[in-house]
Amino acid sequence: MQSRLTVSGQVDFSSHLCADGDVEMIVAVFRPHAMKAFLNMPISLFYNREVSGYDIEHKSLADLASRIFECADNDSCIRLIEEWLMARIAGCASTDVYNAERVGAAVCRICSAEQASVAELAAVACLGKRQFERLFNWHVGMNPKEYMSIVRFQKALRQMQLHSAEICYAQIACASGYADQSHMIREFRRLCGHTPVSLLKETNPYSDLFADPV
Repeated sequence: MQSRLTVSGQVDFSSHLCADGDVEMIVAVFRPHAMKAFLNMPISLFYNREVSGYDIEHKSLADLASRIFECADNDSCIRLIEEWLMARIAGCASTDVYNAERVGAAVCRICSAEQASVAELAAVACLGKRQFERLFNWHVGMNPKEYMSIVRFQKALRQMQLHSAEICYAQIACASGYADQSHMIREFRRLCGHTPVSLLKETNPYSDLFADPV
């Protein structure tokens, strides 16, 4: 049973949401490196976890939830959330904002390049390798290599989504940053339990990282 207030971190597995009856959800989706600025705690604490927002002992977040549950309509809920987010970011220390921007630059590099080494990403963030890895873990919730594997997978999903009529898996593997098609198949099996071919038989591929928001 999911808590009424839930915080989810980065995950390296697929999941399915099921609901009994009519359920309304309001979901705030953050950029990969941004949630730490609002919760002021290492996001690595939420890695592969779905945590009740009441269990993290965050008074401001719990107060927000109480106000949301008293709202009469979704527009009022969204307005409260936006106000809370703006207040939290306004209260961030300048060092936290600067570090988030450094990690954000590395995330952009990962998403835009076919391949990137950790050393290259550390240079983008103007940090030493170990310091970068630690900061990346705090802000994103997983280490850079793990996140790069997620991005490759999402890139491949996006390619399959765009070219569902004529799919060349070797070209998708190359465009997504995999060493070869076999590498892509192994990563697909690890992350979603399917090969690219068997996934297409189960569902229509969709990238929630690279697809344009609705």
